[in-house]
Amino acid sequence: MAILILGSEGNIGRRLRAAFPGAIGIDRAAGADIVADLADLDYDAPAIRAAFAQAEGLIHVATSYDVDDPPAVHWAAVRDTARLLAACDRYDIKRVVLPSSDWAQPRTRWAAHQINPYGHSKRVFEAMAEMYSATPGRVAVALRFGWVPRHPDELLTASDWLKANYWDDARLVGQVHGALGL
Repeated sequence: MAILILGSEGNIGRRLRAAFPGAIGIDRAAGADIVADLADLDYDAPAIRAAFAQAEGLIHVATSYDVDDPPAVHWAAVRDTARLLAACDRYDIKRVVLPSSDWAQPRTRWAAHQINPYGHSKRVFEAMAEMYSATPGRVAVALRFGWVPRHPDELLTASDWLKANYWDDARLVGQVHGALGL
């Protein structure tokens, strides 16, 4: 399956690129196969058209992971994801994975963590995935990613609630494989 990974140079994106050999990485950071920012990605540019035309699956992890970012950051993520899904529709990409989080529905044990603009943006992504999946032959999953620390040493000082939501690389890759139907 030809896969696109948006946000390929971030913490999660780099791990997924390693797990999906041959995937085409798109990111605003150097090192991506296609260097472009999701906010102003030109879906008609030749390289983008070629990548999207061959893709059967797309993994979108090009959003902020910072729950405390200003609301404008999360509004932009919703706008950019809507544009991305419109392009996926146009190019008839069959399987899409969108980023969600437990912040979309904070658990009881997270009592101190109420839903915020970040969590609401993830709820919107979940609704977008349902809408995309309404077209026969397509599946979109808004995967509620767990905590994927940048370095394993972060586990040593993490709070208990964060440790409880820890995903190692095997779980991350397994969940994304499952979401893609692989």
